[in-house]
Amino acid sequence: MNITIPKSFWYEELDSTMDEARRLIQSGKIKDIAYVIANSQTQGRGTRGRKWSSPSNSGIYLSVIHKPEDKKFFELTTLYTLACGIACVEAIKEITGIETKLKPVNDIYFNNKKLGGILVESRLHKKGISFLISGIGINTHTTRHELDRNAVEPISLEEIMKEEDFEKFSKEKLIESLIKKTCFWYEKIFDDKQSSIQKKWENYKL
Repeated sequence: MNITIPKSFWYEELDSTMDEARRLIQSGKIKDIAYVIANSQTQGRGTRGRKWSSPSNSGIYLSVIHKPEDKKFFELTTLYTLACGIACVEAIKEITGIETKLKPVNDIYFNNKKLGGILVESRLHKKGISFLISGIGINTHTTRHELDRNAVEPISLEEIMKEEDFEKFSKEKLIESLIKKTCFWYEKIFDDKQSSIQKKWENYKL
């Protein structure tokens, strides 16, 4: 599967980019690679159905969609979440210079505070996976988060970066890098070149 320019769907507000991705797939509007992004979410979620706080203008709320070619299926493997985590760490480093870590299996941490999270969902078929939706949430701006449980203290890029660096920070460039690197690491799974994923993930593991 070759990496193509993803089709984009931008929204001011959604219930969830993950849910919208499913709706777009079911409507037939997505044929291969695409992404959904929202400025805010009213029902953003993390693992085990936990609420993902998604205030307006405060973070990246992104879902990257992969669909295989017609009548084909992706391999059933646990490596997608690891690969997406690697992509997030590398994209944040590329755009901001910040080195983050991955707390098993899908949280992005900086100095023991939660900067973001990853949620990979799929549709299973007896022959494999018929689509992948990779949800990525990253706190970019300082804001008050309403959490539904006692959680690790959140942190944002604005709190981490120097003021002069954050003034030049581009959320759009980080989104572009997240998508590009997610596609890059997924290609290693699609092309059966998976040996580097576990090793690379271990390097970023908290």
